[in-house]
Amino acid sequence: MTVTRIRQLLPAGNLDRTRLAATALGCLGLAAALAQVGNEYRSPGWHRASFLAIVLVMAAVVLTHLRGRAPWWDAVTLPVLITVGGAGLRDPLATIGLSFAVALGLSLYGPTGLWVLRTVGTFAAIPVAVAISPISLGRVISWHSPTVLGMLPMLALMSAMMRGIYLALRHQERVSARDAVLAQTGSRMISLTEVTAVRRLGVEAANAIVALTPGVAMVILRRDERGLFVKAVAGLPESLLDRTVPESVVTGPAGLEELAPGFRHWRVETFSADLHLLVGGRNPVAEDVVAAFRTVSNQVVLGEAACVSHAELDHRAHHDHLTGLPTRDKFFRELDAATAAGTPGSVALLLIDLDDFKAVNDTYGHAAGDELLVELAGRIVRAGGPGSVAARLGGDEFALLLTGLGGPGDADATARTVSAAIVAPARLTDATVTVGASIGIAAATAGCTAGELTRHADVAMYAAKAHGKNRVERYDPERLQPA
Repeated sequence: MTVTRIRQLLPAGNLDRTRLAATALGCLGLAAALAQVGNEYRSPGWHRASFLAIVLVMAAVVLTHLRGRAPWWDAVTLPVLITVGGAGLRDPLATIGLSFAVALGLSLYGPTGLWVLRTVGTFAAIPVAVAISPISLGRVISWHSPTVLGMLPMLALMSAMMRGIYLALRHQERVSARDAVLAQTGSRMISLTEVTAVRRLGVEAANAIVALTPGVAMVILRRDERGLFVKAVAGLPESLLDRTVPESVVTGPAGLEELAPGFRHWRVETFSADLHLLVGGRNPVAEDVVAAFRTVSNQVVLGEAACVSHAELDHRAHHDHLTGLPTRDKFFRELDAATAAGTPGSVALLLIDLDDFKAVNDTYGHAAGDELLVELAGRIVRAGGPGSVAARLGGDEFALLLTGLGGPGDADATARTVSAAIVAPARLTDATVTVGASIGIAAATAGCTAGELTRHADVAMYAAKAHGKNRVERYDPERLQPA
């Protein structure tokens, strides 16, 4: 149980655990050095300054660990503090321990240039401290003696090893973090059915990769009638979106210097003639980073294809295979929603039954009948106008849902337009034919359900057929009653 609790208190990542261990060991070494303050050739004031300097070094090590980064001024202040602290020790050679304690922990932070500067300054403090206090345990030691200078290469090697460990662990964590981003993106993309959502998720993933790898950028180029243009970016201003770029950037990305100043190194990945991935960096971009952006782009391409397939399957499942109009189930879902949300009089339903359609089938065959149904379906859609929903309910029966009506006359006018459109001669492959339509109109009233509205329109439609066909009849509860 105790071991489990200790593990829970430890940082999760290997790098953070290594930093914690290095900080703890360094602080132990610095704390041990405090007991050695008291060089007999230095004044009490120097002893106090030495003690304070070592404490400040320890505070800098701890603060760096807590903040997770090393400030630039450490490269200046730490060598001075180590020199003052080491010169006050009983054995000035123990300055080696101070320098190593600092190098042990701070090699795990900051850019390489700052690490080199800090390491050189920290190790230079050893001969300087010995030069200030050249007597060690009763014997004189020269600052340039093999005893002093001979330790510096070994300390430098140990510092370089710690730096190598740091770089390896940081690379491992970044790779793991990128893999997590890619895995999460792929998992989330499976459930998406909209192309825009897929592309938005792809940009989010690309931005996450940029955040894990500072100094890189991504550009997605797509082609349309304008030519190549910027479709998506990560690590660059969004003001670049929709800008056209010359075709030459695909073969020679030097043309991107104006588009992305400071990014001199580019890699181009071509997915198709209309889609290109460009990965740029202020320095040469590592292959694993390019591979991560390539994976995201592949995920987006596959996600887009899945969305298109889903849309096609959804359309086939909910639309009539012949006319392309919504099926009965889809239409009545629309009708339910419209009657629930619409105000009385703003929603109307037209049920349309073709007259004499059977004669066309019998005379010219079912192929001609199918051709006529396709033609009349298009006429009904056009006559219904924007905002209307047409459907083929089966056989030669259609429906038209009207919403946003201003008054009862609107539905009547649309019904007459539909009737005139249907009765107009239709030129088919083998003949020109004419059919009519019996149309029933029912307007939604307060509290009217989709089922009631359908029954009312059905009653009106059969009344129109009973009164001579090719007519428009409005449902009137005082005159027409459901059977």
